[in-house]
Amino acid sequence: VMGPAWSDGEIRGVYKTEDLGETWERILFTNPRTGAADLVIDPKNPEKIFAAMWEFRRWPWYFESGGEGSGLYISHDGGETWRESLAQDGFPSGELGRIGLVVSPSDPEVVYALVEAERSELLRSDNGGDTWVTISDEDGIAPRPFYYADLRIDPVNENRIYSLHGSIQVSEDKGQSFRTVVPSSLIHGDVQELWINPDDGRNMIMGNDGGLAFTRDGGVHWRFVENLTLAQFYHISLDDATPYNVYGGLQDNGSWFGPNTVWEDRGIMNLHWRRVGPGDGFSVFNDKTDDRYGYSTMQGGRLVRFDKMTGQRVAIQPVHPENVGLRFNWNAALNVDPLDPRALYLGSQFVHRT
Repeated sequence: VMGPAWSDGEIRGVYKTEDLGETWERILFTNPRTGAADLVIDPKNPEKIFAAMWEFRRWPWYFESGGEGSGLYISHDGGETWRESLAQDGFPSGELGRIGLVVSPSDPEVVYALVEAERSELLRSDNGGDTWVTISDEDGIAPRPFYYADLRIDPVNENRIYSLHGSIQVSEDKGQSFRTVVPSSLIHGDVQELWINPDDGRNMIMGNDGGLAFTRDGGVHWRFVENLTLAQFYHISLDDATPYNVYGGLQDNGSWFGPNTVWEDRGIMNLHWRRVGPGDGFSVFNDKTDDRYGYSTMQGGRLVRFDKMTGQRVAIQPVHPENVGLRFNWNAALNVDPLDPRALYLGSQFVHRT
């Protein structure tokens, strides 16, 4: 349990049930700021548990990742007692952040840990977590660890590991070097999950911010699954055309607009929708004073005015007052004045009007 993002919480920690979830007992807790970010069990010894504890706090315009409560804990008795991995064991010292873990199913003595630290590291243990060796501390070994920090391992080759982040990276040499399996330009980026068939490591299913993709040849070829309804709209709006158009921003898939109906027997198709903004799309509005134009926002309050005819986009985000930095939410509020369609409002720590 990670617990609340915005405050301390006494519910954080690792819990155990022995009656199919009817009741739960907390078996690991470090402090009210620290939750459990990852939990893996030895595939050949269910009494052996690895728990990655992560101290994390979000604030309105930033977050803190790491602290004295973070660390790797190992239990050999089903959670009755725990031992923390320390510097004397080869584990990184100082304040740690998020830790990603994976245990080899073919040889459970082999364990990998991707550790967020002042200088993040990829570590390997060949004795079940008793001691650790740093495999790599190169820049970029743990990109955006607060968001990714996940590892996967081949079911029969303990030296082949996968790192999940903006794309999938694979190492064939225990993590000493990595190569990109498939670039995010071909399959949607921000990889959140990777399932590897335990009977055939060439068969994998990837889950990312755009949906699902699978491979049957170890990542040489991928097929993106296109018939799943997975798009997440943050906000939608309408215009006054006939038929009217729907405008909206999609999570990690830009800003779009398209007709609510079309005069053809095929119905509404992909080709009827037009992309008018990049990134995470949020609020999108048509300019009711001139149907040629519209407005869209992406993360951090970045506001653009787009031209439907030419495809041109012009940034119109407010300029901050002298000596005052503007703080925009990830999904900054944008709205059009219902009584004056020429007037726009955008929210930072101030309300901006044009």
